[in-house]
Amino acid sequence: MKKAGISIALIGAIAVNSYALSPKRFEVQYNYERLDPYSDYGEWNSIDMMLYGKEGEDWTPFVGGSIIDRKIEGSAALGVLGTYKDWTDWLYTYSSISFGTNSEYLPKYRLDHEFNFKLGPQQQYVLTAAGTYIKYWDVHKDIVLSLGGTVYYGKFVGTLRYFHNISKPGNVRSSSYLISLEYGAEKDQWTYLNLSWGKQAYMATNLSNPEEVRENSTIVGIGHRHWLSNTFGVIGELEYMRLENSYNKYRISGEFL
Repeated sequence: MKKAGISIALIGAIAVNSYALSPKRFEVQYNYERLDPYSDYGEWNSIDMMLYGKEGEDWTPFVGGSIIDRKIEGSAALGVLGTYKDWTDWLYTYSSISFGTNSEYLPKYRLDHEFNFKLGPQQQYVLTAAGTYIKYWDVHKDIVLSLGGTVYYGKFVGTLRYFHNISKPGNVRSSSYLISLEYGAEKDQWTYLNLSWGKQAYMATNLSNPEEVRENSTIVGIGHRHWLSNTFGVIGELEYMRLENSYNKYRISGEFL
């Protein structure tokens, strides 16, 4: 069985201006994913829920969870707790911790932290340095280091991120990249395109003679977020993922906020 949940490119998936939140916001998202070959992987369904509560002008805590069902691997759940925090006018951070129920595709626990540095005369440039630690329910662990930058130009937002993954056991190393382009404005609409590519690599320990697995992956996603009022909006997303020598995945999701 392949080690699941190791798509490092997805760790950097862009949440459009998620830090620009109203005092309270509740988001519910449904995801349907179909994998080919269907007989080997089937379909995945999940419901994600997130509650944000803005405390003052510089602190946004959040709590959320997911319920996941996979045709082959079964059902599981994931919980997350975290915060965005402004420390100065040029530095803010993102921190989160999440826990998954015992399954082969969710982490036992995961820690994420980002430093974001705002630069430029209008703070239109943001440099990001991040780290992630993931402990799975089997013997595997991942350490992910990331660097990137974001440019704000009018209604356009462009992001480039690099991820370096170290998978244990074996200290198997791999890299992936993310490019995101967004257009819009908060409380109006956002349209965004994400492209990520790179390697998924780890030591397959379930074999009688453990060996390194290294596969190319490509993910293309497009989405649109539209506010219907100051406190309510909808989101739709389409995504395609190709994992070399494994599967093609098609995802469609809808979200209310």
